[in-house]
Amino acid sequence: MSTKKESDQKPEVKAEILIRKAGLLDAKAILKVHYAAVHDSRPGSALSFYDRETLDCWSPVVDEERVGNFISCFKPDDELMSVAQLGDKLVGFASIVPRLNELRSCYVEPASSSNGIARRLLLHLEEEARQLRLGFLTLDASLNAESFYQKLGYQSDGLTRHPLPGGLSMTAVRMYKFL
Repeated sequence: MSTKKESDQKPEVKAEILIRKAGLLDAKAILKVHYAAVHDSRPGSALSFYDRETLDCWSPVVDEERVGNFISCFKPDDELMSVAQLGDKLVGFASIVPRLNELRSCYVEPASSSNGIARRLLLHLEEEARQLRLGFLTLDASLNAESFYQKLGYQSDGLTRHPLPGGLSMTAVRMYKFL
């Protein structure tokens, strides 16, 4: 019976997480992350708080029409979007709309959700907001994400209705953080 010595074993190499500005070529990957995060079925996910109709309206299936709509609405001067890349795979994204002092999105694919990627994306965008001299950020957090934002210093300001594409709305928590 042969055993490998520790010196013969190759160390596990972990890919570095890269946070960078989003571009048009990221559109499909961003939408796939969004869909996977919204439709995740693990305990505590959005499915624990919302029905399937709401989830489908919040994040429809990613097809060419949806990608085209995303690209046509992509305005990097209005909405600052960053992505998290692990190796050659996009695993998360987040965005702010400076003129509204709004944190618009922060999503990570479920398989990478425990790696601190959402936290890194959010801290990155908060720093961008500070550089733009924004004094605070607001957001409508999904019910399943409220505790994540609270851990990072966001304060809850009551329930609200957040409009979704397609005409529905969902219950959300209005939150804010002074920077």
